[in-house]
Amino acid sequence: MDIDNREFIARHHKTPDSQLPPLPQKRDMKALLVIGMLFLFASILVFIALVEPLTENVKAVAGGAFIVTCIVAFFVHKSYTRYSSNEQELDLVRRVMEGSRGARLMTDSADNTLYYNKNFEYLCRGVGAPSYKTLVRLFKNNEEATAHFSQLADQAHRGLTDSIELFSKYEDHERWLHVTAQPIAGRAGFIHWRVDDVTEKYTLDRAIREEREKLIDFTDNAPVGFFSVNEHGRFIFANATLARWLGEDLNRLLTQGSLHTYLAEPPKDAAPYDLIAGGRTRQIAELKMKGTAGETFLASINQIVVKDEQGGIRTRAVVHDRTAEREMRQALQASEDRFQRFFEEAPVGIMLIRDKNSDEPPLNNESNIIADCNNTLAGMLGDKAILIEGQKLEKLIDDETLLSIMPAIAKIPKGKQMEAPIEVTIHWKANENSETIYIDTQMHARRFRKDGSVVLHFIDISEQRQLEAQFAQGQKMQAIGQLAGGVAHDFNNLLTAIIGFCDLLLLRHKPGDPSFGDIMQIKQNSNRAANLVGQLLAFSRQQTLRPRVHDLADILVDLNHLIRRLIGAGIELDVIHGQELKLVKIDQTQFEQVFVNLAVNARDAMNNSGEITIATENFTIRKPKELVSEELPPGHWVKISFTDTGCGIEKGNLSRI
Repeated sequence: MDIDNREFIARHHKTPDSQLPPLPQKRDMKALLVIGMLFLFASILVFIALVEPLTENVKAVAGGAFIVTCIVAFFVHKSYTRYSSNEQELDLVRRVMEGSRGARLMTDSADNTLYYNKNFEYLCRGVGAPSYKTLVRLFKNNEEATAHFSQLADQAHRGLTDSIELFSKYEDHERWLHVTAQPIAGRAGFIHWRVDDVTEKYTLDRAIREEREKLIDFTDNAPVGFFSVNEHGRFIFANATLARWLGEDLNRLLTQGSLHTYLAEPPKDAAPYDLIAGGRTRQIAELKMKGTAGETFLASINQIVVKDEQGGIRTRAVVHDRTAEREMRQALQASEDRFQRFFEEAPVGIMLIRDKNSDEPPLNNESNIIADCNNTLAGMLGDKAILIEGQKLEKLIDDETLLSIMPAIAKIPKGKQMEAPIEVTIHWKANENSETIYIDTQMHARRFRKDGSVVLHFIDISEQRQLEAQFAQGQKMQAIGQLAGGVAHDFNNLLTAIIGFCDLLLLRHKPGDPSFGDIMQIKQNSNRAANLVGQLLAFSRQQTLRPRVHDLADILVDLNHLIRRLIGAGIELDVIHGQELKLVKIDQTQFEQVFVNLAVNARDAMNNSGEITIATENFTIRKPKELVSEELPPGHWVKISFTDTGCGIEKGNLSRI
């Protein structure tokens, strides 16, 4: 009978591009052929019997011939049936091969081609005739392809099916092919080769693999830690970042690690997977985690507890290391403290002004507000910084000065500073009952790049002004000294003449003469005047005076007569000499000049009525002693006290002595 396989092929081997032609309908002629042969043989026997009666021998021969004829008919029928069945099976196999999506090739033990389908023919197009050698030629750029094909053939000859994916590049046509070698049952050495183009699948798998590797790399090198634990608290997932923070090997963490082992203070009465006592579906905690070396770090963990369909627990947690953030906050705080210290301890006054109505730079004195100032500026103004902040700038600088400096400030580009400082007098009045303080300053200005705010630096130049005045006074005194030197030089010539005439008079008036004493006083006072003139000349010429060793008692005795005449009769002078005074090394002229000045000042302070006491004594100190403006080193000294009963010196003038 005929076998129709179209339904089987259509169900298992769909070919959307083309449809196979329908199988031809054949009638079964095997039975008719056998019946016809038997009928022909029987007809011949009947014809012979009608023509001539059959003998026993003829009957025996006819019977034998009939049996032989039946046997031959049987084998003919059987052979025809087998041939017809093989023909149908071969047609079925051919249809299956042609309906396959892959390229098919059948070879014998000598690698000769027995069969190939259209897909294999298409695969070999442009390479060569469809054959095993052409198949190998597809992989000629792959050095290992020949070895792989030999291995596949050996496996097939041993009755084993094997496959491999190989890269093929022939004339810039790149693709991945999946080659399968399958032995054909019952046919020793026959191999069924199947070649499938898996380029799209391989590309997709490679993209998936690369994305998976990227995901693994991302999770392992993410700046946060990830982990998941089960209901027993054992890690079932963790990234390399968390393992690195814990100082643990990742494989050991996943095989042996448990959550509470790495918590410095595990929660009490909590499940092995909980971070906090009581446990919730969403758990957020900031706690300390510890590593294998015992080192701890502050971690912020956000965890969600999930139950699966089987009732198991799986957590999803994200870990943030707060150590770096805490160090950053500490560094930021230290930076702010350092800036605040520099700001407050700066040797100049600093003020930040901002326009309260806009972010533009300050341009008028109606909206300029003192946003901040340091303690140096507050100390210059004699007030507290908190009382100055929030005030308008016009309270420190008068309107006329503001009108002159604001245009200069407005012209400063953002991020730049003023080219040259401006001298500004600032003033401040703490309250209605206090006096207004005026300070001469040198002002520097700078504008911030971001918001255009202006920072002003004020340098107190009051002391500089005093130094300038002192320098001018010094120049004036130098001119006076030069003038005095010229006058002293001329006066010294007159004194030389006076002393010379006194010497001539002393030659005529001996000590017994009544005029001898007056002449000696004239000569002594002239000599003292000559010494004073010498000091003036030495000062005007900036000469260094040479001190000598003297006895203070002798100098004070000589000065006693001069001081008495200078202070007048209304003031008493009392000189108290110390016992066994040490010798001193001084310049006598300077020393006498100091006492003359003290006596004259005391006379003026007492209004020609009072008492002056000069006392001397030995003075020894073992440690340095602080004086008004100097430090007296330890040693042996002679102390001279000059006391008067006058009004004294004001405290403001003491520092100027």
